[in-house]
Amino acid sequence: ISRLLTWPWNVRSLQRRCDGMMLTPIYMKIAKAYADAQKRRGGAGGTGAAGAEKAELDFEDFEEASAKLKEFTSSTKFFPLQGLGYQFGCIMPIGLTGYFTLRGMVCHPDSFRDFVTTPTLWLDSLVLPDPYGVLPVVSALAILSNIELNANAPQPGQERDAEYFKLVMRGATLAFVPVTAGLPAAIFLWIATNGLYTSLLTWVYRRYWWVPPRIDPKWLPKP
Repeated sequence: ISRLLTWPWNVRSLQRRCDGMMLTPIYMKIAKAYADAQKRRGGAGGTGAAGAEKAELDFEDFEEASAKLKEFTSSTKFFPLQGLGYQFGCIMPIGLTGYFTLRGMVCHPDSFRDFVTTPTLWLDSLVLPDPYGVLPVVSALAILSNIELNANAPQPGQERDAEYFKLVMRGATLAFVPVTAGLPAAIFLWIATNGLYTSLLTWVYRRYWWVPPRIDPKWLPKP
């Protein structure tokens, strides 16, 4: 029900996240050019006519890089965390509410006897940890599926860095399995369902509904 009620917000979030995945590499290159121009502007330019000429060229490079960065951010409304408002404003509060609700049931089992004592699948109770560790693993794989399905294609020359980043994310995700294994099984059912839903929805939206933002050629690095 919460997903249906917040569907328009979810769609806007998906559009912004897909835009961000496309715009981030361009933004990083523009920001790097701006930082380099700023360093050259603040460096020693020598003395005499040659030093003055170099200082003037460095100032022109800085002004050009600054204008390009300002135009890029104002035209695209780019923000590194764009599209995450739905996750922080909707998904996380729902997850935290579910966790504290289950915690309250565990602390007051007499008030929720049917829910606490009813077996589900191989579980003795949804408020107890999974004795076989299946649900923590499935939840981690569901979260990891979003990285595997929706990661950006690596930029030319950065293939090794992209592969290393994937390995780090895989290891970090799986490392949380033993850390979170003591949580109630119901939490992992929610995490797995939400993770798979998000991964598949993002994949489908990005391929069939997403309208990419307009990229001005002058924002791209010169060959």
